[in-house]
Parts: sequence; C-alpha cells; structure tokens
Amino acid sequence: MLKRKSILVGLLALVAFLGVFFFSQMNRVVYQDLLDHAGLSTNAQVIKTSSNQTIVAANQQLAAKTKLTDYQVQYRRPHSHTIFMYGAGNFKTLPLVSGRFFSDSDFTSPVPVAVVGQNVAQKLYTPTNQSYLKYGDRYLSVIGVVGTKKDSQLDDMIFISTSTQQSLSTKALRNFDIRLDGKPKLAHLTTFKHLFHATSVKHLVPQSTPFVGLAWLQEYWWFGGALILIVALFVGVAELWLVLARRMLKTASFYTDDAAAFYWRELRHFAVWSLVAIILGGLVGAWRLYILQYDLLTVLLVINYLICALYYALRLRHTLKRLPVR
Repeated sequence: MLKRKSILVGLLALVAFLGVFFFSQMNRVVYQDLLDHAGLSTNAQVIKTSSNQTIVAANQQLAAKTKLTDYQVQYRRPHSHTIFMYGAGNFKTLPLVSGRFFSDSDFTSPVPVAVVGQNVAQKLYTPTNQSYLKYGDRYLSVIGVVGTKKDSQLDDMIFISTSTQQSLSTKALRNFDIRLDGKPKLAHLTTFKHLFHATSVKHLVPQSTPFVGLAWLQEYWWFGGALILIVALFVGVAELWLVLARRMLKTASFYTDDAAAFYWRELRHFAVWSLVAIILGGLVGAWRLYILQYDLLTVLLVINYLICALYYALRLRHTLKRLPVR
C-alpha cells in the first residue's frame, strides 16, 4: 500500500510540474505581447486629447505633481515606431542587448538621447565607440539597444527621451496617443486625465470582463483549457487515492477506530502528501522553466491544491457513508 501511495505522490508532483509548464508557456506569450506593446502592461491606459499643449509643457506639469511617481508616459503617433518618452521613479523597462534604458536624469536633461531596437541599431552612425541616431537634421546619442533573441516589433522601435526642458517634437498633444503605465500598476489616473485634458481614456488591452479583457480571453483560451485539464488530472489522482483508501477500508478488519477517526486519518495523510507533491513539482518547474509571475503561479497551485483536497474530503465522506468502518 505504501508503494502505491508513493506512486500517487509522484503522479501529483508530475501534474504540478505539468501545470507549471503550461503556465510557463503562457508567460512566454504574455512577454512577447509586452515587447510588441513597447514594454507596456495590459493595465496601461491610452489617453486621447484635443489639447494644443506641447509635450514639454505637459512634462512640466507632471513634474510639478510630486504625488505622481513610478510611471511612464509614451507619446506615440498612430502607426509610428518612434516613441517619445517621459517618466518618473521606478517604471517598467525593456530587455537590454547593450547599454542602459532611460533614467530620471534623462527626463530633466536639455539634451535628448535615444534607445533603439536591434534592427534599428544595425543602421546607426558609429564613427567611434559611441553610436548615433540620425533624426531629422540632428544626431542623437544612443544610450542603449533593446531586444531579445526572439523577433518582435520591439526590434524596429525608437525611443527618444523628452524632459521638462526639451522635446524633439513640437506637435500638440492632440496628435499623439498618450500611453500611461505604472509599476506595479498606474495610480492617480484622475490626475493624469486632468493634466492631459483627456477626451477619452481606454485600456491598451480592452477590458470586457470583470477580470481580464475579452481580447485576452480570445488570445489565451488555450491556457484556460490547460487549467481545466490540470484540475481534472489533480482530481483524477485524488480518485485513485480514494480507490486505495476504499481497499484499505474493506480489508483492514483489524481497525478498531470508528468511521470519523478513519476519515480524519486518511484525509490528513492525503492533505500532507499531496501538499508535499505539489510543492515538489512546483519548485522543480519554477527552477527549470521560464517563469515571470511567481506570485500568480503560487496562487494557481494553492487553488489547485485546495480543490483537490476538498474533492477528496467530500468523496471520502461519501464512501464512508456507503461502506462504514467495521
């Protein structure tokens, strides 16, 4: 019996590892979307405005609001690969091939600098160790190159710093999509809307359900199917464990305890060993696979464990009612 239970513990660990694998695949897809959206999360907001205010004037107003921190603003014209950036504090950055990303000092400097994608980097003017991006009639110092091994829209993007003193674009804000994002999440949205005289505000990824956007569900439906499969496998292993408990119950005539004692002992054994198995499978998966959201992964594993334990508890109670301990 102990050998059979050890096999079931191994099966539970394998199912937990499989769950981490599916989660890892979703993380890869989400990260690809993050790159294609210039590093913005699905919580990012897109503001449209009819304001004739300039980028520099808007940046000055943002800087004056000391309560606004840990955010980035991307001024982007529709269908353009050039993004004018402003930010404050700690905000999401992009994977670097070389150099660095923008810092607070770049957003107060009178001199603009650039960060470019890998494809753009191949066309830079590099007379010495320093590379330059030709923008109009100016050459901008390139402080960093962003990208990953996998191709994405990020490879063709150009990020140019703006500050409270300068912007290479003198166009009014009404010509831009103003994209806002925070870390971990954008705060004080009402203040941003007021500063930019927003005529409309929407999520970068449409939010059509209480938890995630309909577009997200349409794109990641396979992940929902994988979650259902993992839950079903956990329940299946719990059912196998119940078969062993039923056999023990039928053959162990030497037990002198009552049904309640048998129930709590078997439930305790299952709860402890299933927890050990899920932790083991989860840790191995987190160690060997690509994971971005460890907190969410932990929540999903805990939920699966609770579902599994609850299912076993209910099924075991039902079994004991039909076949009580003698």
